[in-house]
Amino acid sequence: MSAGAPSERASFVLLARHGEDGAVTRDRGVQDLLRDAGAIAAQLEPARRPGEQVLVVCHDRYHFACALLASIARGLVVALPPSTQPEMMRALRLHEDVRTVLHDQDDVPGLDVRACVGDASRAPLALEPIDAEETIVVVYTSGTTGAPLRCPKTARQLLGEAEALASTFGLGVGDHLFATVPPHHIYGLLFGLLVPLVSGCSFVRETSLHAAPLAAIYVREQANVLVSVPAHLRGLEVLPPLSSGVRAFGETPPRRVFSSGAALPEVVSIMLAERFGLRVTEVLGSSETGGIGHRTAVSIAGGEAEAFVVLPGVRVSEGEGGRMQLVSPFLDASAPVPYVSADRIVVIDETRFMHLGRADGVVKVGGTRVSLQEIEARLLAIPGVTDAHVWAVAVGGARGHETRAVIAGKAASGELLSIEEIRKELLRWLEPVVLPRRMRVLDALPRESTGKLRREVLEALFER
Repeated sequence: MSAGAPSERASFVLLARHGEDGAVTRDRGVQDLLRDAGAIAAQLEPARRPGEQVLVVCHDRYHFACALLASIARGLVVALPPSTQPEMMRALRLHEDVRTVLHDQDDVPGLDVRACVGDASRAPLALEPIDAEETIVVVYTSGTTGAPLRCPKTARQLLGEAEALASTFGLGVGDHLFATVPPHHIYGLLFGLLVPLVSGCSFVRETSLHAAPLAAIYVREQANVLVSVPAHLRGLEVLPPLSSGVRAFGETPPRRVFSSGAALPEVVSIMLAERFGLRVTEVLGSSETGGIGHRTAVSIAGGEAEAFVVLPGVRVSEGEGGRMQLVSPFLDASAPVPYVSADRIVVIDETRFMHLGRADGVVKVGGTRVSLQEIEARLLAIPGVTDAHVWAVAVGGARGHETRAVIAGKAASGELLSIEEIRKELLRWLEPVVLPRRMRVLDALPRESTGKLRREVLEALFER
């Protein structure tokens, strides 16, 4: 971030640390990026009014970067959908603020950016400083009513956070980031694209969710930083461990592994440490709050969980019921100060806190307090269970709520675990009233590419 004279507004300049000949991917440099972004910008009319948006759903992270720079140059706001499912995209395209879709896929209406890139004769885009208070991205998150909720982000919030992350974790020139989270997700956008653009890093163009292709891409690209989510990191357990003599991540294992989007189960962080010698940095944050803090995940069975350390400029305190009160430069300027989140914490000192889970992670069933996170933890401890999710549904009456669970797990025979067997294991730890009232056992949970689960998809499993 560059500060001008007192009368000037602060601004950001992307690619300032790359140099004219710097690399942004293994096969594309700064000049390629600027030429291709210029070609896309030439196909876009300047914004006719403030807040006009373009949906960007490029699978190739390089294409996404080109579309991002082109949109900002034309005064257009980049809109990120909560998912790229056809009905969600159709609903967002009908929004009055959305002009078109920038994409790199077949049979999608809008502007296919693949037709714009690769022409070396194009004039490069002239990058202008971005006003810190300019809205550059709108994140659409899944709302409780099913309608997407709009979360606008200024350059100060997003690029300021990207610079803080790069500085905190020592990311810069020479680092090559591989993100398993797509760039239309706020975490994937920040770590997988914006951190490289502000810090001098390069990034991997592809996004892979599954262990074998993930490892192959990592080795081929000679990456050294892995950005992922708990669901994808759990899947790495199928790769051969170091003890087998096979180097799943080649000769340069990740010097940093990041996890966000959900709490990282200790069983996963311990598995990564034992099998591959990897230690994971957990990053706590959300679309609404931006990044809040980070910690090193437990790497030894029985180890103590570390406290979260707040990111630069962030202050946290305990409010009513232990709810986190947040003051942060990454929050919307119109947000109440302090901002009260649904997270429960215990503050240790001005820079550290322990995270106790979500305040909405506890419900009452028949007058009994039930921790959804505890049920999930007990499910994940059952031999053969590889993934689980628990949620509560209001049913009224004396019960108030009932809990439901979807579980991925197989017995040694290869058959799906039976619900009876799962109940028996849970009853070793939990009272009968606490057990999920309804359960489904699947080969795999219907997670999106971000690792998230959509409530309506889960509910449909029980409707069927």
